[in-house]
Amino acid sequence: MNERRKFPRYSEELHVNMFVHDPNEPSNIANFKARTLDVSRGGFRIESPRELATGSIVGFVLDEDISTHVMSKIGEVRWCKPSTKSECFEFGMVIYP
Repeated sequence: MNERRKFPRYSEELHVNMFVHDPNEPSNIANFKARTLDVSRGGFRIESPRELATGSIVGFVLDEDISTHVMSKIGEVRWCKPSTKSECFEFGMVIYP
């Protein structure tokens, strides 16, 4: 199998507040809580209560007191699949610089 990842992944659980624009309802921005399963310099693997379409643009804010600065970024969903937990999904997202 050909490894596509550019950066090493680290198992890390961080709680995040996610914001997703719903293209079917332009005035609606959904927000929900999720958690990271692993992180790298380039992106996250996240467990979420929502299924997200590949290519969705998402904003997120870390819901952790890990520094004196609030970390908020924008990223793009690269894949999404059902999680091993019922009623949850996992998705991979690349973080925009």
